[in-house]
Amino acid sequence: MERIARIAEMYPQIMKVMGRLRSTLHEGMDLSYNQFKMLLAINDKGTCPLTTLATELAIAMSSASEMVDKLVNLGLVRRSVDTESRRRVTIQATVEGENLISDLQKGIVENYRSLLERLSDSDQERLVDALETLVIILGNTNVMERSQVGKPERSTIL
Repeated sequence: MERIARIAEMYPQIMKVMGRLRSTLHEGMDLSYNQFKMLLAINDKGTCPLTTLATELAIAMSSASEMVDKLVNLGLVRRSVDTESRRRVTIQATVEGENLISDLQKGIVENYRSLLERLSDSDQERLVDALETLVIILGNTNVMERSQVGKPERSTIL
């Protein structure tokens, strides 16, 4: 139980710090975090159907469509209707969208560089090791949760 209490105590602190790093990236950007996540998903996939985005981001089709509308209006993505199936809508990042992602990724790297510069080499290594371990553990938890479909639910901390 002590570990659970420690995790529960640290989680809000971690999210606060990560939120500050994230908000620094979004200063002056006319995108919500969810719209940014959608733009990243679109860019990663190249061209993809709107339904795939809604599923991947675990949002309703109407919400996905609204986010895409915003991204289209900002000139960051383009929407196309499939000539064979008019119900199928595909989305693709524009050059402007790709450039924005590239600039933001550079900003992310710079934010992390600024954060890490304040730490000793050994603390930097410990932080990277801890984050890698966290990704592995949470990745395994997600795999386990997906394999538990149809089985009784497990409780999760995070």
